Amino acid sequence: MSGGLRERLLRLRPQSPAAASTGSAAAAEAYVSGRQAGAETYESGRQAEAEALHPAFIRLGVTEETNAHGSFLLRKIEYPLHFRHGRYALGELQAKARYLAPVSDRQNKQNEAVLHGPIEPERLLFLDTETTGLGIGAGNVPFMIGIGWIEPDSGRFVVEQTLIRHPGEERAMLAYLAGRMANRTHLATYNGRTFDWPVLVNRFILNGWRRTGPEPGHLDFLHPSRALWRNTLESCRLSRIEEEKLEIDRGEDVPGSLAPALYMQFLNDGDADGLQGVYRHNERDVLTLATLAVHFGALLADGEEEGADDFEAPAGAEELYRTAAWLETHGAAKKSARLYALLAASEEPQTARWWLPVAAHYKRLGRFDLAVPLWRRTAERAERAAIPSYDAHIELAMHYEHRLKDYGGALELAERALDLALRRPPAAGGAARSRQEREELQRRIERLRRKSGLNRG
Repeated sequence: MSGGLRERLLRLRPQSPAAASTGSAAAAEAYVSGRQAGAETYESGRQAEAEALHPAFIRLGVTEETNAHGSFLLRKIEYPLHFRHGRYALGELQAKARYLAPVSDRQNKQNEAVLHGPIEPERLLFLDTETTGLGIGAGNVPFMIGIGWIEPDSGRFVVEQTLIRHPGEERAMLAYLAGRMANRTHLATYNGRTFDWPVLVNRFILNGWRRTGPEPGHLDFLHPSRALWRNTLESCRLSRIEEEKLEIDRGEDVPGSLAPALYMQFLNDGDADGLQGVYRHNERDVLTLATLAVHFGALLADGEEEGADDFEAPAGAEELYRTAAWLETHGAAKKSARLYALLAASEEPQTARWWLPVAAHYKRLGRFDLAVPLWRRTAERAERAAIPSYDAHIELAMHYEHRLKDYGGALELAERALDLALRRPPAAGGAARSRQEREELQRRIERLRRKSGLNRG
């Protein structure tokens, strides 16, 4: 952070909390307990609250918001629920959000307030911050906070964006955010569990508040995105997922990485023109969070009434496997089984590497009628490979030994596994490991030879 920006931000001093007279301030006090942080107040001499707004703010529909803690800027945009952001309409949240409950349970294991609770679409708050830096330390300030929520009664999806014109407005902005968080069960974010929320917690504390209510639940869509696409997309940046998976074309867009510099420019010269792109970027991020909620909810919808039979399977073998595994982990057994079956039936070369993991899945289920054919196909393929793997031979050897009690067949497979191991060149730095694996195979062979001899006797 540059010296000029640091100086401006370090001027922040908590203001004395006034009596909560507005609805948002009252809700904030219900969520956090304010305390007198000191007699000093912000003494910059600015009168920004009384000055006319910059024309760029007016064009964006930005207004000044005032509560018991001061003023800040607020922009509000409303979308009809039939509005499509990429491949989904925002109103699909009403049907699909409830299927996100398994995601919530995995991400909130220590939060009794939301663990095993339902996901109600109107109680989700989508949140994305623009900050002055990348860390979660006390010096990182969220200068813009974008939030969104669904209002089923009005048939609208609402996006609000707060902005502070100088550090003295931060307390009022945070009080407003706390009010919007009242009666919400979850914050829906992208990396918010480890970034946005910790940053906000720090700012609440530094502004003289302490939390008294339960921690909000989290629906952090970065984690399922990585589970599905970490190896099949160039990156799991939100912009990449928008383009590749959600059919969203941002067109001209200000990268989030430029937002701090554009805000610093605004602090220096008061010209809000450069912030228009930051507003648009943040607004789209909030809309994309809602779209991701629909996407993952649609994936997890496993009942016939939700069109599970019409589910479009991923085209690539790796994404197909990772989606199947993710669905299995989150309890969507019907869809998961369909995807595993597609992988098992495929003879495509790019699918072969996933036969063993799919066989392991069937082995866990005790479905050896499905696992054994995959092991055999993988073993046959390994025999022809230049650098063969012998894992399928070992799985078959264990199956023959422990389940079929065919020690002769198990011995033959173990000996073939050793032959394949001897054909493999040692990996760089892995000579010792290769030797250990061959020794383990030799011990298996000796044991099977003894068992096989007893079997014949």
